[in-house]
Amino acid sequence: MRRIVEARSSKVGLDDVTVDPIAADLRTPNASDNPARGTVLMLGTSPEMRGGIASVVAALRDAGLFERSNVRYVVTHVEGGYLRKSFCFVGATARALRMLMSGDVTVVHAHVSSRGSFWRKALLLWLARRFGVATIFHLHDGRFAEFAATGFGGGLLRRCIRRTLETSSLVIVLSARWRDWVRGFAPRARVRVIGNPVRCPPDLEAIKQRNPQHSQVGRILFLGKIGEHKGAFDLIEAFARFDALIPGWRLAVGGNGDVERFLAEAQRLGVRDSVDYLGWVTGRQKDFELAATDIFVLPSYGEGMPMSVLEAMAFGLALITTPVGGIPDLMQPDRHGLWVNPGDVPGLVQCLERLANSPELRARLGAAARQHVQAVYAVENIVAQIHESYVDVVESGRR
Repeated sequence: MRRIVEARSSKVGLDDVTVDPIAADLRTPNASDNPARGTVLMLGTSPEMRGGIASVVAALRDAGLFERSNVRYVVTHVEGGYLRKSFCFVGATARALRMLMSGDVTVVHAHVSSRGSFWRKALLLWLARRFGVATIFHLHDGRFAEFAATGFGGGLLRRCIRRTLETSSLVIVLSARWRDWVRGFAPRARVRVIGNPVRCPPDLEAIKQRNPQHSQVGRILFLGKIGEHKGAFDLIEAFARFDALIPGWRLAVGGNGDVERFLAEAQRLGVRDSVDYLGWVTGRQKDFELAATDIFVLPSYGEGMPMSVLEAMAFGLALITTPVGGIPDLMQPDRHGLWVNPGDVPGLVQCLERLANSPELRARLGAAARQHVQAVYAVENIVAQIHESYVDVVESGRR
């Protein structure tokens, strides 16, 4: 095995991007400034799936990280039944092993959530270390601390998580609060904070003019998984109370999850006619929905660094959210948006009423939010930070 590692000098040839519907690797040509004169093997869910990790991977890919750092992406998880998911992971493991045996991989970068995602990535990162390859554990899940504390296996699980974190060359987290948690849980882990990337549209007015809904006023938007954890049912209760105070506004909801229950609750509360269910929103439709919105709301109970909040800020929207997970590191209350505690429905009503009654406040908060994410979280900045992390773990020689 040592001979394989020492022989790492060959380059991967030019290949077109290939996508297998079950398990795929996305191949990119070598870049002249790739960090290790080899390949970065990135592991994660399919970029075509729904959810935060998929959005992050797609943003990094589209912004040029794969070309700049010679990244080859291997899909370890897809939507579907147990057999489809299992087949995907078996195929991903075979692809990863074949690449590691080639001697060209110098970094393995895994995007990790909880439960099955952790176990899949922990196994592949362990395998990479057996080949002497640097490993990066990129933590995304806002409920990972809960998983580590209460997950199946108790003390054995905690020891496995701690060892995985501490034996990784680098642990990337989304916020200072998650950095502090990792340092407390796994003191020997090497941790770096890199936020999620967001694309900042250069011309919001042009998007609004192309949007048939751009002249609509009084619109509140929620994007995310519809359920208790994201605060969707707190939102519909708050909207019903708000509608009684300031009628005429509409609530647009995009996402998947417990949709039927949500719409039934809207019916029970008497506001179904004021609620627009959008389905899962992506691409140009998401741009149009954001551009047509006055207030964005995510009253979540737990987050890492939610892409929906970043996207709303990038579109200059007035924002109401909760100070959970990485959100306090992402924005400041009354400067970039408004905060309400999770589950505080009366407080959420007050925030909605305050913003609805003040177009000036909405404009001020939205402008400050957009300026902030452009300076800190623009995808170009995040690509540069991740590329530098690859260089660092290779040059430091840490395995």
